[in-house]
Parts: sequence; C-alpha cells; structure tokens
Amino acid sequence: MTRPYLLFLALALAPAPAFAHKPKAGKEPVALAEKLGQYLPEGAVFSDENGKKVNLRALIGRPAIIVPVFFGCAHECSFQLAGLAEVLGKLERLRPGKDFQVVTVSFDPKDTPKIAAEKKGNYLKAIGRPFPPEAWSFLTGDQGNISSFLSAVGFDVRRDGKEFSHPIALVVVSPAGKIVRYLDGVSFLPFEVLMALTEAAEGRVGSPSRSALLYCYSYDPLKKTYVFNVLKVTAAAVFLFLAAFAAYLRTTAKKLREQA
Repeated sequence: MTRPYLLFLALALAPAPAFAHKPKAGKEPVALAEKLGQYLPEGAVFSDENGKKVNLRALIGRPAIIVPVFFGCAHECSFQLAGLAEVLGKLERLRPGKDFQVVTVSFDPKDTPKIAAEKKGNYLKAIGRPFPPEAWSFLTGDQGNISSFLSAVGFDVRRDGKEFSHPIALVVVSPAGKIVRYLDGVSFLPFEVLMALTEAAEGRVGSPSRSALLYCYSYDPLKKTYVFNVLKVTAAAVFLFLAAFAAYLRTTAKKLREQA
C-alpha cells in the first residue's frame, strides 16, 4: 500500500519541464543555456516600434525585463506576453520607466516596426492600468543583430517552417546589461518579478527559486491573488518523511541481516 502512495507523491512533486515551443517530430529539441552573470552584446542595433535605430545595450538604463519572441507566434509567445502584461498590472510597488523597463525583442527578421507598434498597443492595453509607453519597447532587427542577441542570452532558436522552435523565458538584466535571472513559462508571480527586478537593480545574480515558488503557491481566481498551498507543502513534507523512514528501515534491515 505504501509504494503506490509514494509513487503518486513522487509524480506530484516532480519538477515541471522547461517551457519551450516544441519542434516537429524528428528534430532536435531547442535549449536554453543560461548566461547568468554575462552581458548583453554592445553592438546589437535594432529598430524600435517607431522605426528609430537603437542600440540594445544603450537602451537599457535601469533594471529591465527582456522578452525574446516573434510576433507571428499565435501560441506560446502571445501567452507569455499576455502573462507578462497581467503581472505588470500588479507591480504597484515599482514605477515603470523609473524603477524598471521592459524590452520585447523579435527574433524573426521578417517582423517590422509597424507590426511591433501594433503588438505594443495591444499589450499596453492588456496591462489594465496606465503604463508609460516609453517603458515598454518593441524591437525588430536583421539576422546579424538578432543572432548576436540570441547568443548572448543563450537562446537556441530554429526556424520551423513559418514558425520557430525556441525557449520560452524572460531575461532579467541589470542597468549595466548584466543577465541576473531567467523567468521561464507564460505566467508569472508578482513577487518573483519584484524579486528579480530588485536583484537586477543591485546587479546581483539571483538563485533559481521559481520552481519552489510555483510549487508552494497557487492562484486563487476568486480572490485574484496567489495563496500559500498548504496541501501541496504538507504532501511534500509527508513524502520526505516517508522517504527518510523507508531509507531508515532498509538500513536497519540490512544491519540485522549482517548480524544474523
């Protein structure tokens, strides 16, 4: 009776796989090689949503959330941008444009400033509260600058027909352009984003605590907030206790057999 229960708990506690837009069958999966402590490239130049040429590194003047996507994506990229817009509406302690900024970078060289401007307008509305337009830039560029950027942030991006296979993560950088944290997935907790931006303001590379945060907290749609998940944490404690007890029994049984 104990083993099925332990198996159930082990499956429930198994970490979630890294988010990525999956390639078609038979192709190698894409990967995210985290470049924590490294810097954005100095010479990568893009066009903003108004068609103005900007140096990505020079554009970063405060803690920043960088979103690598392609604007033709109707699935994960859209969900990620919508999830980011939602959490930006909840960051009441930070002032956009003063305490932090957001930069979306398209890795599709076919995307244009016109498309970027349309996307920007949509996601600014999705935030649900006033958000300075200058605090969220939408950039497009040519393949050379895109490749330089992707290499610097550790994104393995491959064209897959009309779409791309790619990791799905936000990149949080310091005002100096140092990569301090990655936030994977399409939904985000307000306090994990706050923590990441606080670390970025200090130029301090963060620790990978997202999995623990997501496990310990669940979203309550009625209260519209994240609440501590007592059942899951209790289950984890029970699992650890049973695993330790099982190990103790095996060790004790082995000693008894050796003494017999």
